[in-house]
Amino acid sequence: MEEKKLTGYPSIDKPWLKYYPEEAVNTPLPECTIYEYIWNKNKDHLDKLALKYFGKGTTYAQLFSRIDNVAKAFSALGVKQGELVSLCMLTMPETVYSIYGLNKLGAVCNMIEPRTNAELIKDRINAANSRVLVVVDVFLSKILQIADKTKLQKIIVVPLAQSMPIYTKIGFKLTKGRKIPNVPSDKRYQYWGPFLTKGRNESPKFVPYVKNAPAAIIYTGGTTGISKGALLSNDSMTAMAVQTIYGAPRLYEGERFLEIMPPFIAYGLVFGFFIPFCASLENTLIPVFEPKKFAGLVLKHKPNHVVGVPAFFESLANSAEVGDHKLDFLMCAITGGDRLLANTEDHINQFFKDHGCKYSIMKGYGMTEMGSAATFTVTDDCNIPGSVGVPTHLAEVKVIDHETGAELGYNAQGELCMTGSTMMLRYYQNDSETSKVMRKHPDGKVWIHTGDIGYMTEDGVIYIVDRIKRMVIRPDGHNVWPSQIEEVVTQHPAIKDCAVVGMPNPENRNGKIPTAFMVVDDRYEASDALIEEIDRFSKVHLPERDVAMAYRFVDKLPLTLVGKVDYRALEKEAEKL
Repeated sequence: MEEKKLTGYPSIDKPWLKYYPEEAVNTPLPECTIYEYIWNKNKDHLDKLALKYFGKGTTYAQLFSRIDNVAKAFSALGVKQGELVSLCMLTMPETVYSIYGLNKLGAVCNMIEPRTNAELIKDRINAANSRVLVVVDVFLSKILQIADKTKLQKIIVVPLAQSMPIYTKIGFKLTKGRKIPNVPSDKRYQYWGPFLTKGRNESPKFVPYVKNAPAAIIYTGGTTGISKGALLSNDSMTAMAVQTIYGAPRLYEGERFLEIMPPFIAYGLVFGFFIPFCASLENTLIPVFEPKKFAGLVLKHKPNHVVGVPAFFESLANSAEVGDHKLDFLMCAITGGDRLLANTEDHINQFFKDHGCKYSIMKGYGMTEMGSAATFTVTDDCNIPGSVGVPTHLAEVKVIDHETGAELGYNAQGELCMTGSTMMLRYYQNDSETSKVMRKHPDGKVWIHTGDIGYMTEDGVIYIVDRIKRMVIRPDGHNVWPSQIEEVVTQHPAIKDCAVVGMPNPENRNGKIPTAFMVVDDRYEASDALIEEIDRFSKVHLPERDVAMAYRFVDKLPLTLVGKVDYRALEKEAEKL
């Protein structure tokens, strides 16, 4: 696009649009449901593979046929437009069929994390007032604990091995040794197979597109406060697909996608259960993902595209299993959802280059409230180490003074705010939290307040400094940004990883002690001498008041269930010191 004179305010100048073709900027957004969108994208090549599960393929023709059968079965249960049906599922074909079968009926998927505790599952079922639940059998024991405390009328149990090839099912049962309870004789419970047979004679009415109709509830990770249910519409998800196709332009029909992210986070639902079908890709589903096995999965499935958090790609780059194998099949390796330190990014990119990849790792930044990603490293020009790229062509970003709300200019640090077509409708049944995060600004637009501190350059490139809530106030009142310490400490060759949190001040109630938890490289030995060396090293690269005040060695950093650094776990650990 033709460059224009800058006013000094990113939200007016939109300098990031120069990275996008006119076609992207001027393309009207689709007005359809997510089911209609994937049907329109694939109706002319139904013989192509849509899914793979333990080596068993499903064509697009079979995909849509099974979606129809599931829609009929839900209809037989009386599921209506606008009803919230809870899914407590993993990355498996039945999850795909359920999401789109419910979407055909105009119902809303209440996506629940099955690995969480039974009480929280109960609370999320009750908050949605769900009378129908679909649950994978390996987590049935949790449902048995709380079912009588809900209004559930039908609980559909899906065996994890339901869609596996017969030879895999036998091996799976022999090797996993899982203790899965039997489905009770209670009429509320039903296995997936009998559930499908109930819909054979149904002829449900397909619910057409309605603007801003909700499609799914995704629960936030709590990074903007307590966990909340973000209500995503068909429009926000189809807009995400459009902006991703232009933001990650190396997506071609028939290519292979490796789906390792779970469906109960926005990153997984949108990028793993929707966009691959929008781009007519072949989607390989991994139901239970372990980061240490990432290298083996990549070598086995040879994906052209994969998305994940930084820890996954770091484990790939550090894996001895890859050896001399070429990874030239990898075209889009996209990471987001957590910090990616500049030196770690350099390490991953050098690994890619050494193994024949033509492209560097792609980065994105966003949040559940924006339907997942709001920025991409669209081209090499904006794929700068340490940055998160530029806003998508459908997003708007500005930086404001956290105290006054005034918009700041280029390179000035403040709170990032975002708006655009992918934005959530609201938090489900939580107006007070919605009003805190979604605020109308003087420009008349509603903006999401991210809680992240960052800045934007004149080229539209965004850098994240830290989260407002991660800021540590020292006993002397000085504000310290943990990510700056982490960036410097990991530049030392002895430190493989680092996370900084505030430790309670042992001397008085005021302030906290910025404490660096460090993972030592295998070539070095943890010692007091090394701590002194790290402290001296930090003071060379940071002002003295901005370095850690305490250092601790750990074998590894704790991770959340989706692979992000678990700062809350570290804070609890710091409280014990």
